[in-house]
Amino acid sequence: MTKDVPISQVSGAVVTRWRVVDAVQLLLTIRGQTEEVRLVCQCGRTHWIVREQYGAGPPRLLATCHNCGTKVQFVLEGARLPNA
Repeated sequence: MTKDVPISQVSGAVVTRWRVVDAVQLLLTIRGQTEEVRLVCQCGRTHWIVREQYGAGPPRLLATCHNCGTKVQFVLEGARLPNA
């Protein structure tokens, strides 16, 4: 079973893998952890709008809560640039 983790507990975490399930729930694999966790916003919801950002600095995973608009970002470890 996937563990629910509030954003306050994963601040600054490095994400090694991510995926969206049920079109809105964000599951993360965090460096040093063996199991996926489901990201929970401060408002209690698990619905996220997600994108990857490439550019200056390391690749990042950006997520915005679909309910309250809270934003969170993580460094993506091992991410490759998308093909053009």
